[in-house]
Amino acid sequence: MSDVALSDPLGLELFLQRPGTDDANRIPTTRGDEGEQLYPELDADGDHVHFEMVPMGGDSMLWLTIRRGTSPKQAVSALRKIADLIERHGDRILRLLQGGQGSFSASGEVISGALRLEYDTNGDLIIPE
Repeated sequence: MSDVALSDPLGLELFLQRPGTDDANRIPTTRGDEGEQLYPELDADGDHVHFEMVPMGGDSMLWLTIRRGTSPKQAVSALRKIADLIERHGDRILRLLQGGQGSFSASGEVISGALRLEYDTNGDLIIPE
């Protein structure tokens, strides 16, 4: 990968979502004919962590948003999880080209590729019926 490609003004966007038990049970865990993931997996905590390399203007090194009303305990747990994933896989995911995306499997491994689930205007997963 060239240095030019790595110096583009891009940022790794990470979303941590925790579907309710009923919603999580409705998420299909099937894979396509060639083993590609069709729907995201949940990790051992029941979270879905999606990542995507997107344009990032300005001089900020990091943008962080935590939903209002989140308990401090949940926020700390989520930040530790994200920090662990970056520590384990940062060399790979922080070098993605624009549009590169994926999620993490139940064992915390990187699953590359486009997600098949939709997101609503608030950025929340739309769980299939």
